[in-house]
Amino acid sequence: MNVLRRTDRAMTDLEIDVMLRTAQVGRLGLCHDNQPYVVPLNFVYENACVYAHCAETGTKIDYLRDNPRVCFEVDEHIKTATAPAPCDYETVYRSVIAFGRAKILTAIEEKTAALKLIVSKYAGPEQAGNVTNRMVDSYKSPFGGKTTLLEITIDRMTGKHYEPQQP
Repeated sequence: MNVLRRTDRAMTDLEIDVMLRTAQVGRLGLCHDNQPYVVPLNFVYENACVYAHCAETGTKIDYLRDNPRVCFEVDEHIKTATAPAPCDYETVYRSVIAFGRAKILTAIEEKTAALKLIVSKYAGPEQAGNVTNRMVDSYKSPFGGKTTLLEITIDRMTGKHYEPQQP
């Protein structure tokens, strides 16, 4: 189901797209054996997919292998709008929640393309040009693990915001 209770706060498709492209941190929600798990991560949004990197082993990978259905969330707390009475305070915010299916990329070309997108977002396009198939295939982190690249194909998403107009 993809319905907001407060339709007056729904974001447009363009607003959702901009938020997913500019947010610096996303939260990935997973579930395994009826146990939820949420983890923050760096990501990039491109062609209705979210791409992220992680270690080749760990809780996130264990959960994904058991259940590839995921929820992905980004948000921005803009401010807390005060009022004379504390219960009348409001939060000015934007948020996007997406549901989809995650997979571990295995083809070297897909992995390289995904890592180039991530590097471009966080280190700049000039650095992305330095990412090669060979680098992706042989890179090990300072902790010894290989980098794994994830692709989350989004099935549905909603965006919600509250930004009251000032008189």
